[in-house]
Amino acid sequence: MTVTIKDVAREAGVATSTVSRTLKDSPLISENTKVKVRQAMHKLGYTPNFAAQNLANKSTQTIGVILPVGTMGNPAQNPLFLEMIQEIGVVCNEQKYMISLATGKTMAELKDSVRLMHQRKLVDGFILLYSEAKDPIRKFLHDEKIPYALLGKPDVYENETIYIDNDNRLSGKSAADCLIQHGHQRIGYVGLTPSQVVDKERYKGYSDALRDANLTVHPELYFETPNDFMAFQEFLEETKPTGLVVGDDRLALRVLQYLQLDQYKVPDDISLISFNNSVFATLSHPFLTTIDIHVQELARQAAALLIRQLHEPSALLPKMIVPHEVIERETVMRVHD
Repeated sequence: MTVTIKDVAREAGVATSTVSRTLKDSPLISENTKVKVRQAMHKLGYTPNFAAQNLANKSTQTIGVILPVGTMGNPAQNPLFLEMIQEIGVVCNEQKYMISLATGKTMAELKDSVRLMHQRKLVDGFILLYSEAKDPIRKFLHDEKIPYALLGKPDVYENETIYIDNDNRLSGKSAADCLIQHGHQRIGYVGLTPSQVVDKERYKGYSDALRDANLTVHPELYFETPNDFMAFQEFLEETKPTGLVVGDDRLALRVLQYLQLDQYKVPDDISLISFNNSVFATLSHPFLTTIDIHVQELARQAAALLIRQLHEPSALLPKMIVPHEVIERETVMRVHD
């Protein structure tokens, strides 16, 4: 026979509303009463039907986490995203929320996944772990007025978006300044993908630093297609850079491997600085000098701000900038041109 809230209330000697409030950990109920109710639940073997409660409350107590379509392998296997998901999960657990992942091999597949999660009322809102220009996923969320938080700076709808980010232009400048302060004058930039907003901002910061130092600003290089590799090789031969700013730690490992295969020594011949201070930064030899973007704080704030918005939908949509810092390791050395 199924045990109900009424049975628990009768056993504990309280009203059914008191049992309901205890299940929600309401501050209106004293700790002594909560203990008494929980003891009655345990004695009777009562298991709350959260699905029914959420249906009545029109809430799923679930946050959808949207991973980007992978351009460098499966994004779910990227430790940076796994770290973000873990930190989002910590905040959600504290607030009695669960998380559900939305993934896709293509943008169309990812959009279908997000649309189905919304249409089937599986989530209350979403957190996007990336920011791309002209993103159809974000346009869908905006058009459907679905609550969401963005990790990164939006290219559109800025005043209508909860977003948490670093000052990526400033972090790009900090990376280039680190090389300049070590005597480097011929400095290139190897970016992620042209569509990523974060990469555009970091390249602007790189450009700011080189212009301030009266140094030549070079076009952004990429590491995706055969033509990209040819352009990179030409840059090495013609410009003879002594330093490179690289879009993130994961990409920096590929650049490092390419340089080593081409008989360049890092940092003796070419210094590298990258971004994120992820696990990749200490998987390489030498260890990467990198910009710590404090990814744990970014992820925690994204979850906290979205949940606050779900509870207070009329509140102003918050924006937050998390500071960065340079972590000096082994891939930057002083040069004397």
